[in-house]
Amino acid sequence: MIKQLRYLMAVPLLALLTLAPAAAEERPLIAFGDPFPELALTLTGPGHDLSYLGLGITSFTPSQVRAELLLVELLNVHCVHCQQQVPSYNELFKLIEKTPATRGRIKLLGIAVGNLPEEVEAFRRTYQVPFPIVADPRFASHRALGGSATPFSIYVRQDSSGQSGVVAKTHLGLNADVSKLFGELRQLASADVDSLRRQGAEAVRKRTAITPLYSDWRLAEKVRQAFLKTGGELIAFGPVKLRSGRRVYTAVMRRGEQSVRLFAEVASRQTVCDVCHDVHFIYVFDMTTRIVGFEPLQVTKYGNVLWNDEDVTTMRRRVVGQYLTAPRPFDPKVDAVTSATISSAIIFDSLAQGAALIEELRAKTD
Repeated sequence: MIKQLRYLMAVPLLALLTLAPAAAEERPLIAFGDPFPELALTLTGPGHDLSYLGLGITSFTPSQVRAELLLVELLNVHCVHCQQQVPSYNELFKLIEKTPATRGRIKLLGIAVGNLPEEVEAFRRTYQVPFPIVADPRFASHRALGGSATPFSIYVRQDSSGQSGVVAKTHLGLNADVSKLFGELRQLASADVDSLRRQGAEAVRKRTAITPLYSDWRLAEKVRQAFLKTGGELIAFGPVKLRSGRRVYTAVMRRGEQSVRLFAEVASRQTVCDVCHDVHFIYVFDMTTRIVGFEPLQVTKYGNVLWNDEDVTTMRRRVVGQYLTAPRPFDPKVDAVTSATISSAIIFDSLAQGAALIEELRAKTD
């Protein structure tokens, strides 16, 4: 079996395919003292959003927002705590705008992680949100900020020189004490930018860890079963060591007179909602990058209820048959499992990062 695996790993992988660009590099969770990334953001809301942020065009980066302090709120429209957060932030917005000392100096901006513009529009309408919210349907901004759960507030001290702002503080979870929050914002709006950067350079950055579900041995058994469910006799199996650290396995399945080589990745993603469980699943793909199997390890819906067989079958119908090199954008109206929109979006986004995996596998076997 060892000789078989060595031979298999020496075979050039997908040499004839044109690969999609690699996914963005994973980053630690943004923290105090970090420069705030120059995210590519687009306003799709009402026209007064533009004037509120002091912008001339709808496509912008955070440093272009005219303010001394920018409160960036990461949210998801289906996150219960994000919904509960809205009344407090609506009140905060009104307090800032009616106070001469803060109006124009402190501004709010929401980033809706994993949501489409139409979802954001409906959310703002339902909850009467007065401040701008931009959609982040492909998790690009979320990933650039380190992938925090939501609601996640980032207090950005803007730099009048036009450089990227600096993170003055962050807060995970509900932030409902409006009076206290307003006082903090007023203080931070006057903080010295250079001093914040110096203090931040001394702070320790920490990435939120995802707790493993299984031991290495038990996880390998789960992957073996995922391969077997695609059909055939398992004649070779083993892990693939990659520089990125992604957990990938390869196998050879005998089906009649033919042998088929497959790959599987164990995907583990931190949830977007602060009260939800992390998402863990296995997907199997073949030499053409076509997804041929999907097995949940821990995927939940509203109330942190594990998916049932019907839920799993629904997701299999959505993802099996897709190609990692040509991922289909997530459409919550079509692709979401009932009461599991956030988990469904995370699964689709994880598969959308498959092109980078294919590129890494190809480089290893070329």
